[in-house]
Amino acid sequence: MARFLLFTLYGPMAAHGEIAVGERRMSWDRPGRSAILGLVAAALGIERGEEERLRALDRALCCAVITANPGAPFTDFHTVQVPKSPRKGRFATRRDELAARKLNTILSQREWRMDSLHTLALWPRAGASVDLDEIAQALERPHFCPYVGRRAAPLGWPLQPRILEAPTLVEALRADPERDDDVRIRYLGASRGVRLACDAEACDQVATASSPDRIVIRRDRTLHHGRRQFAERREAIFDDWTVL
Repeated sequence: MARFLLFTLYGPMAAHGEIAVGERRMSWDRPGRSAILGLVAAALGIERGEEERLRALDRALCCAVITANPGAPFTDFHTVQVPKSPRKGRFATRRDELAARKLNTILSQREWRMDSLHTLALWPRAGASVDLDEIAQALERPHFCPYVGRRAAPLGWPLQPRILEAPTLVEALRADPERDDDVRIRYLGASRGVRLACDAEACDQVATASSPDRIVIRRDRTLHHGRRQFAERREAIFDDWTVL
């Protein structure tokens, strides 16, 4: 038997960032690995500059995303004033940024998702030392305020972390007490979560004797948070996990 940590991620507004180039900031239909682990790190109180602790979290955990509702996309237009990066230190607050002598204006078009609903799953890699109970407690009482991709996108519901024991992730999902939340499903017009995406190297822990429908490449594994550097990752897609 294995232990799986499941939690719910719902945002009335959400952003699951693609690679940001130029003024267009688009959104995937599901959160990436870096976003999931970033949310966990924030809950644990790990700061952005603690690169070793962030890398340790990445090395220790496998993750999966079950999409109940990808959310309806919409875009908005932004004009943002930002100062030049300081040579020493950094700005502690937005107020400090706006107090800088010279401000530049950045124009961007940003994509969002309305009523994005996912179930996220975490479990330890083989031989990894990680405390799922500590993470679950942190998700219930996060150190830093969690949000769904961007700071302007607060959670619509509590994360509701729960730990289940099962031979595979699919069996854990079948036993998930939050799976048949009819109020939530009726409100969003969402399914009970059919498509499942997970780390490709962890497929044997997701379902026995089943192969993914396809493998995609995503550049969403954090190499260095401060420099915003990301590596490619192979992600396995199961279009309908309920038949596995």
